[in-house]
Amino acid sequence: MTNLVAIADCDSYNAEAISAAMDKLCEDLGFDKDNPFGGFIKPGMRVFIKPNWVASRWRESADHKDDLYCVITHPAVIEAVADRVAVALQGQGEIIIADNPSIDADFEELMMHTGIRRLERKYDVPCHILDLRPLVCPSLDVYGKKDKMMAQRGDPLGEVEVNLGRSSLLYGVDSALFRGVFDEREDTVAAHTGDQQLYTFSKSLYSANVYISIPKMKTHQKVGATLNLKGLVGSIAKKNQLVHWRLGYPETGGDEYPDKASYEAGQCAKVTHRGSWPGNDTIWRMVVDLYQALLTEPDRKYFTVIDGIMAGDGQGPFCPNAKYAATMIAGEDLLLADIATVRYMGFDPRKIKYLGYLIEKEGIDLERDIDVVKDGIKLDHFFSSPCLYKDFNVLDRWKEIKFSQKAGES
Repeated sequence: MTNLVAIADCDSYNAEAISAAMDKLCEDLGFDKDNPFGGFIKPGMRVFIKPNWVASRWRESADHKDDLYCVITHPAVIEAVADRVAVALQGQGEIIIADNPSIDADFEELMMHTGIRRLERKYDVPCHILDLRPLVCPSLDVYGKKDKMMAQRGDPLGEVEVNLGRSSLLYGVDSALFRGVFDEREDTVAAHTGDQQLYTFSKSLYSANVYISIPKMKTHQKVGATLNLKGLVGSIAKKNQLVHWRLGYPETGGDEYPDKASYEAGQCAKVTHRGSWPGNDTIWRMVVDLYQALLTEPDRKYFTVIDGIMAGDGQGPFCPNAKYAATMIAGEDLLLADIATVRYMGFDPRKIKYLGYLIEKEGIDLERDIDVVKDGIKLDHFFSSPCLYKDFNVLDRWKEIKFSQKAGES
């Protein structure tokens, strides 16, 4: 049943502890004990595993530096998932572990830090670990300057372009102020004007038979929380198609800053927080678009394991505080897993804009349509309970997403 979401306690990244938690998750999801992924992975399939590899180190501008694993997926969780994928493939098929990290991430540094490349030699099927980015930024000093980027191979299988057209949530929105990754906005505007609403996926991901997402449980200062759906930015090869905000402030038609004063202050600030407020009415639309675009391939199977053992709260996604949530969450539906997880983080999923929109659009009744299970027990009234569960901290401007008893009674 795809409406099941399972929660397991796991208090360390010790391999045995993670494997035990994985076994609990799979049992609660009703999977076979000996071949837990056999229900959705068959021999001969290509299985794409996407961790959150957004960064390879803490940014120098951060006001604190914590453990990097409150920012990125821990390799022990990736390995536990890949182990079970290999069992299901029975010696036939392919495993790809890959991401399109932030354009400034140093992939080789990331590989050294995680030690994940050893998995390429572990299994009886080919296992490839890939950096899917066609462009990388050699230094934050030139971040946003398209002509300063360095070209690299990218996805060996190429790319797949999806045009959402009028089904895009950016359709009908004036694209003149759209801002993507680069200061040069021509590509961003052209990709999202009129009936042309383009997203270019890495083909290794898009053409896979099974997509397994392993995001980090983390807050996000532009959308509130980042899990499976927001993590889909790592599926896109052409980063400048990802609209993050509209230039300016509401009085000028923008949502980069909340008002004129903060906009003017941002023009001379060394560290800017553009689009990082709940009034950003652009980026959540992009997140919904990515989810819709992923679903244009109807035959793909999905699974997620959310790494919340060491999570991140406060100023995510790059500079969160380490939050020892000691939790792993799993399910076969990316959207339902995200909804349950943000509630477990202590938030109201209806107040996370991209989730609230999809809850309403899909007519999801939280209590009726999502069964949350822990230790073999269905958690009744999971969404309406006054409990704040893991009670993640947020920046003050995001305090309205915190769950309240009043919200539970509405």
